[in-house]
Amino acid sequence: MFEKPIVMIDFETSGMSPEQGGRVTEVAALRIVGDQVVDKFVSLINCNVHIPSFITQLTGITQAMVSRAPPAAQIIPGLLEFIGDATLAAHNASFDEKFLVAESARLGLASRHSGIVCSVKLSRRIFPGFDSYSLSPLAASLGIRFKGTAHRAEADAEVAAAVLLRIGEQLGRQYNMHAIDPSLLQQVNRLSAAKVPDFLIAQSMPRVGKVKLRAGTRGTRKENAAPVQVQRYRHYKGGIYELVCEAIQESDLSPVIVYKSHNGSIWTRPKSVFFEMLEIEGNQVQRFTPLNDC
Repeated sequence: MFEKPIVMIDFETSGMSPEQGGRVTEVAALRIVGDQVVDKFVSLINCNVHIPSFITQLTGITQAMVSRAPPAAQIIPGLLEFIGDATLAAHNASFDEKFLVAESARLGLASRHSGIVCSVKLSRRIFPGFDSYSLSPLAASLGIRFKGTAHRAEADAEVAAAVLLRIGEQLGRQYNMHAIDPSLLQQVNRLSAAKVPDFLIAQSMPRVGKVKLRAGTRGTRKENAAPVQVQRYRHYKGGIYELVCEAIQESDLSPVIVYKSHNGSIWTRPKSVFFEMLEIEGNQVQRFTPLNDC
């Protein structure tokens, strides 16, 4: 599923912000490789900080539990080593990342993670229409059950990892994506929800693989022959594409259209799909229309 490791992290803290004096009290980090969690790093943390009563009521973490825990100077370096240069993920990622950065900086250290993925933002874009995207109701909507106590780092990280894996499964089903680079998830995070479907459709379009050019098709002229006029097509949503040639897909001998986008990337579509008619708001439109017919 995921082409590179992702580390799902969850912190429990004494406050909402390190800028306002909040410190970490517990951490759980789960390493996701492919389609499963393969390792985890879990610990309470003693930052010599007072635990407010409302935090104890919410998480069950008491002052005594934290006072007996290893100090941050012992836990944070091991956590950074566990994360390494993997992509970091969290449910409401900006919250957890700012605490990771703050606690690391206190020790003169820095995380090497290669980007951040927010499972809240991803869920809003991949599973639109849910009543809530907070972790517990989101998990319930997806049929994911807590194995431990909510608002404890390990239980929350386990459920958030399950949500991320469910997102990967949905991308596979809906967009035929079965090898997902974490950078794609970061790109989806940065897009507005309205732009995500078209972006994912474009990403899922097969790039040119093994194809055989048909003799005499566009783009296969002999040396010294007259130049072939470039044929451009307008996608029904507005993009302009240049026809490269027709070809035969070696895997199943099906006809495909090879075409080029404005940024020079080369794509293919089955010929029947390229020229198919679509019904849009009651009107019949061609998916790709020759510009000289527009």
